[in-house]
Amino acid sequence: MTVREMRAFALAGCALGFALGAWNTLAFWMNPLDDSVADMLIVYGPMFFCWGVAGFIAARRTGRLMDAVTAGAVFAFSTFAIFWIANIVRVNLFLDVLWDWPGWQQTVVARYRESGFESFRAFTNYEYLKDAPFKLTVPTAIGAVLGSVGGLAGRLGQRSKLRSGVTS
Repeated sequence: MTVREMRAFALAGCALGFALGAWNTLAFWMNPLDDSVADMLIVYGPMFFCWGVAGFIAARRTGRLMDAVTAGAVFAFSTFAIFWIANIVRVNLFLDVLWDWPGWQQTVVARYRESGFESFRAFTNYEYLKDAPFKLTVPTAIGAVLGSVGGLAGRLGQRSKLRSGVTS
């Protein structure tokens, strides 16, 4: 896979990350205490689906499964990098609401009180930034796996075309 081809998947991932980050922020603004499974599926379902589609497209273009894995990983990394940044922005915009949120009272606020930080905002940003390697590595690995699944589907479609004698 060329750098140019990877750039296309990276840009598509950035666009998806921005769109889902904006949706996440808007949804939180409209109903800050709704942390339902349905809301998470609205964000993560399309995200995961797109990572698999990236692998499918890459495998159809090149015929190589490794390109599908790369496409899924690049798409996932760029998606989640932008989505993660948007999430930090959302947290900073709604920090006063999150302070009172029961889930945060038991976790983030409790750790803040024991931390020695003078600023809750500084502590929260520190918490998010220190998790960056994990928050970017795991989605990238998931993207690689989903890219390979999409790539396998793309390769199967190519084989059935070859067997039936259909060419593009």
